[in-house]
Amino acid sequence: MSLTISDRPMLLASQGRNLTDLAADEVWNALAMHGAILFRDFSVDADGFYAFASRFSRGFLTSPFDDRKPASDKNELQTVTVGQAGLSLHFEYGNIPLRPDLLWFYCRKAAAEGTGGETLVADGVSIFDRLQPATQNLLRTRRVKYRNYLPSRAFEAVVSKNRVIENLVGGDVIATLSANHRFNLAEESGQRIVFEFIAPSVLPVGDTGRMKICQNMFTNAYKKPTDDQAEDSFSTLVTWENGSEIEHEVLEELKQAARSLTRGIRWRTGDFALIDNNRMLHGRNHTSDPERDIVMLSSFSTRFQLG
Repeated sequence: MSLTISDRPMLLASQGRNLTDLAADEVWNALAMHGAILFRDFSVDADGFYAFASRFSRGFLTSPFDDRKPASDKNELQTVTVGQAGLSLHFEYGNIPLRPDLLWFYCRKAAAEGTGGETLVADGVSIFDRLQPATQNLLRTRRVKYRNYLPSRAFEAVVSKNRVIENLVGGDVIATLSANHRFNLAEESGQRIVFEFIAPSVLPVGDTGRMKICQNMFTNAYKKPTDDQAEDSFSTLVTWENGSEIEHEVLEELKQAARSLTRGIRWRTGDFALIDNNRMLHGRNHTSDPERDIVMLSSFSTRFQLG
């Protein structure tokens, strides 16, 4: 039986159940259908949230950059990107070749009513469906290239010497990436790494016969190498595989489709969400409430497979 797909996040209320009462298959099946699940009224704190996420995860990837802060002295919980500004739709760690496939958010304190701060999600399957046939065919046949610039210490932290990733690949990370991901270390100095990899623009969704947008082709979330302070941060250029720019018309069509399909999660304190990070783009609305407090985890799931 073919999977039915919905572009709406599922609201999973406790209805008197505890998190320990939720069978893993119930969660996986809901995620496969909806791409995102909002858990509500489970009376769970941040430690309980972490324990639940750990049931579905082989390990967590943490950001080494200053726009995220540690949120616990006991585990890998981090804040979301600091500040109150909105964030463009994107896949988390979409510009590294081994992307965590699950994204988790926990609301420690919701923004005050009417102050914004909603987490935004948009379904890559529905975005693809909304495109013109000619654009769909283009994306089926063309791959994208990420060219990334980052400090050497950050490259080691999230790619080459990350313990979780080493365990996933079973050894030499760079050798595995070079063999499986059209990966290239373009520049390697004492202070900076430039690396490239090539990835498909779209991928099939199981046995549904449908395709999903799965790359950060149209996000505004990335710094450019020419931006101020780019040398001390992670900056990215996204092009077609041959290095040519992705056409403006293609990017605008993708953005318009994503905007028309974007849905907002209005948080309540104690809510948490699970997002398929290979299917659902996420972002956030600006908030005028400085007390809004969301923490997160990026995880390689127990079902993670090397591409």
